[in-house]
Amino acid sequence: MHVEPLAQRVVDLIEGATFTHLDPASVLGMIAVLLAGAGLVTLTNFPLDARERLSLLVAEPFPRVEASIGVVLALDGVTDSVAYRLRRHAEHPAVDGLVVATTDPETLFLPREIDGVPIRTALVLDLAAADSAS
Repeated sequence: MHVEPLAQRVVDLIEGATFTHLDPASVLGMIAVLLAGAGLVTLTNFPLDARERLSLLVAEPFPRVEASIGVVLALDGVTDSVAYRLRRHAEHPAVDGLVVATTDPETLFLPREIDGVPIRTALVLDLAAADSAS
């Protein structure tokens, strides 16, 4: 699977779920469960270098691994530190694409790529918002 279809699959899985807690550990854990349940390989705390780790890296299972997507949490939107992390993650050779999981709809206006690495945004829907919408 190539990077674009895999990134879209990750986005669809995240956006198709309703999250009961919006703290980073709960959201990351639920995303990891969703991705593993879909048959994707997930690696947590993937080391990018001696001081930095990517919370979640996902790929198609072997032997179809052709792309790896980094999942970055930016629940409160993209700050300068998140933008810096995205750039650093995009530089790593194991990262072919990035998905930003956020509750902030303004994050949809992120650039579509950084240094040739595609970026997609997945809106995280919390249970309270889902209940009030219905």
